[in-house]
Amino acid sequence: MDFLGRKIKPYSIMKPIGKTYFSFLVAATLVFVACDNANEDASPTAPQLPPAESMSAEMGAFPSNGENSSKNDNQDREHFTYAAANVVFWQSILKLQLAVPVAAFKESFNHPFIYLQDEQRWKSSYSVTVGDKTYEATLYGEREEDEIEWEMYLSAEGQFENFLWFTGESELDNTGGSWTLYKSPSEPRAVLTIEWEKEGNEVEAAYTLVDEQADKVDSYIEYGTTTENGFTHFYEVSIESKTEEDYEVFILYNANTRAGKVKSESRFGDDAFRCWDSNFIDTTCSN
Repeated sequence: MDFLGRKIKPYSIMKPIGKTYFSFLVAATLVFVACDNANEDASPTAPQLPPAESMSAEMGAFPSNGENSSKNDNQDREHFTYAAANVVFWQSILKLQLAVPVAAFKESFNHPFIYLQDEQRWKSSYSVTVGDKTYEATLYGEREEDEIEWEMYLSAEGQFENFLWFTGESELDNTGGSWTLYKSPSEPRAVLTIEWEKEGNEVEAAYTLVDEQADKVDSYIEYGTTTENGFTHFYEVSIESKTEEDYEVFILYNANTRAGKVKSESRFGDDAFRCWDSNFIDTTCSN
């Protein structure tokens, strides 16, 4: 009661204090969020690099030749040789023609990104040595909505500077993406595109030859792991040629036993598989 004997409502004094306290909380929260957003804009999280396997020349470690061939000179190795010729064609594109950009990409995993506030993109700079030559590499990553766009520039002292050797894009969760690779500073045209997908720890990729000056432009190979009984990898090859007959090949291979099988109607005249054993020798398929 007050001095006049009137009852005082409990909230009559606390109500304005409550409003003031609530206003303070709202203001403090807004300041905190604004500061947090400012910090995020000033130094956002660096992008995650696509998996190294998305740009790989190994293709499931398919052997380029029969290691035991010298021990079996009287044995027929037609099935493996034909399969290997088609896989090696693609391996050579990356290992030989595109050795520099592939090496530069793999080296990027060893170096951090810095954020360029003015350009709103990330940058990683480093040196990479391929053979007896050293290159200066600059990899940019820029977020565009729900994906990251990539650009790799390479320089070689006294030879060329800031040549855009490959571009790409990847989904934010790294479940898929693509690459476009260019031939060389002296021939700056696109030669290869790669479409890749990742599920768990496994990467599947499809390589397409886009070099307009190549005889086999628009040819492609797709490869990845398989659950097919007795095999670990599959390879689907489609060859288009300006000068020769087009054809298709399907290969199953076991990276542990080195056994495999191949089918190609244009080569063998039917749609049946031809097999080879762990010594790369032709054998009868069991199924």
